[in-house]
Amino acid sequence: MSERDYDWIARRAYSLWEEEGRPHGRDDAHWQTALSDWETLQAAATQTTEKSGRRIAQAQVSAAEEGLVINEEPVQPARKTTRGRKG
Repeated sequence: MSERDYDWIARRAYSLWEEEGRPHGRDDAHWQTALSDWETLQAAATQTTEKSGRRIAQAQVSAAEEGLVINEEPVQPARKTTRGRKG
């Protein structure tokens, strides 16, 4: 697991404290909840990254088996042109 982001955790704990009406003496509970939230987000991000890596690898194998060419550079979507207003 990556190193904890204490700045994010502190901002989340502060947000929880404000949401509860700024109660006195609940700082540890807010910190623990924020820490748990951060760990949940990190676990989800790790899982998503692992799944995407597997899907990319599977797609590359399938493409190679079918003889398709894989470009290293992703295709950029066409940009929409906007017309300037006449004043």
